[in-house]
Amino acid sequence: MGAVIATRPEAIETFKTEAERYRKEQADIKAEGEKLEAEVKEWDKRSEEQMHEHHRWALGTTAMQIAIALSAIALLSRKIWLLYGVALVGVIGLAFGAMAMAGV
Repeated sequence: MGAVIATRPEAIETFKTEAERYRKEQADIKAEGEKLEAEVKEWDKRSEEQMHEHHRWALGTTAMQIAIALSAIALLSRKIWLLYGVALVGVIGLAFGAMAMAGV
């Protein structure tokens, strides 16, 4: 019985109309999807840039915390050579902070 319905001229015209409507909707949906994909790529790029800056700040903060811990050890042990290590690690921390601030 389904074959009989599909061969009637009005049914064939209805199917053709529906098929054309689906093709048009498919093109519209595809265009919207491509637009959203481009937006996603832009946000991914921005996210990468933000994470890079965040990692620089994290490295700077970690180096400064290490310098503080080393300075406490230097004070307790009264080792002058440890102060050079404190200064070195502190400068490294400041360098990472400056790089984060500059956006490098």
